[in-house]
Amino acid sequence: MSTEATGEKPAESASLIAVDDSAAKPSGDPIVIGQTAGLTGFMSVFDLPIQEGMKMAIDDLNASGGILGRPVELVTTDNGTDVAKIQTAAEGLVEKGADVAIVSCDYDIGGPAARTANAKGVIAFGCAGADEFGAKGLGPLTYNINHGTRADGASMAEYIKAKGYTKPFVITDLALQFTQTMGDAFVTRAEELGLELAGQEDYQNGDASAAAQIASIRQSQADVVIVASYPPGGATLLRQMRTAGIELPLIIGSAFDGVYWLDAIKDPGDMSILVPASLYGDDFSAARNEFFDRFEQETGEAPASGMYPAFGYSMVQAFALAAEEAGSIETEAVQAALDEFTDVGLLIGTTTYTPECHIPTPRPYHVISYDGDAPKVVDYLSSVTVPGEQPC
Repeated sequence: MSTEATGEKPAESASLIAVDDSAAKPSGDPIVIGQTAGLTGFMSVFDLPIQEGMKMAIDDLNASGGILGRPVELVTTDNGTDVAKIQTAAEGLVEKGADVAIVSCDYDIGGPAARTANAKGVIAFGCAGADEFGAKGLGPLTYNINHGTRADGASMAEYIKAKGYTKPFVITDLALQFTQTMGDAFVTRAEELGLELAGQEDYQNGDASAAAQIASIRQSQADVVIVASYPPGGATLLRQMRTAGIELPLIIGSAFDGVYWLDAIKDPGDMSILVPASLYGDDFSAARNEFFDRFEQETGEAPASGMYPAFGYSMVQAFALAAEEAGSIETEAVQAALDEFTDVGLLIGTTTYTPECHIPTPRPYHVISYDGDAPKVVDYLSSVTVPGEQPC
């Protein structure tokens, strides 16, 4: 794949919480930031990095006088990535006094938790990619920090079009709404752009064999393969494709952000991902580069992914900004302040909400290549046309 840029390096659009060492020490009853998520089970790969980002934001807030002069603390409940435990875990978070709930970045796991928190009058934040994860799908007290999986799927189509590919082959993982939406959005946008699909195959995360998908690719005239899946099963799929001699360029889904799954593949070859943040020191945002450096210093290891800790930090940041603007942590006041967010510079990037829309406009993408010694940014995509209804 050529590494010529499809667009200019985006302008700075991210910011950290401004730490003020001279600020008065927070006092009074703590404001409670809650996380109810899959802190064990397969969602822990995503939810634990979110928690680390949340902790960093809370530390910054407390070093800057807290929220409304009050200290901020974190409480958690673990649903074990078990759908039977989601409601109980979310109710437990409210019982612990959570003033806001941060839930899993997946509609199937995070959606029920958000509904439960909302029913108790508690605002919920999440970072699921599904269209339903927002005001229209879950209700006016749920806010998404993620610009959505339809944008991710569309970005893949726009990128391969810009690079000159004409016959993509699409593999869509049916295990989650997240990956189904991504695959569907890619197909829709690819057809709008005049691309001819070389073929399509479904996949189920955890399938032991990818023989059917590999055979279909070989029989096609594809010049690039799109993989809308996620680890760990998606990594198995990628390994089997490479082991079988499929050397076509691969564009993989945003859930692969990071390197924690790379050992399963050995030699990724020409493989790229489009994500809003780079954890490799080459993000276009100085604030995010600083954040990832701090993350490694404070935890003793580099983050497993870029998006998820940045999402965690940004959700706490958004709640704090809204509470300060409202002068209150009461639900209705914070909701009103959030609904007036216009191009607010969170760590993850510019964020806008309206009373009707709680899914932000797509932010610029980094194109990260895994081909070579270490992942690195090789390109950018600055604007995306999303099929169907546009985000805020």
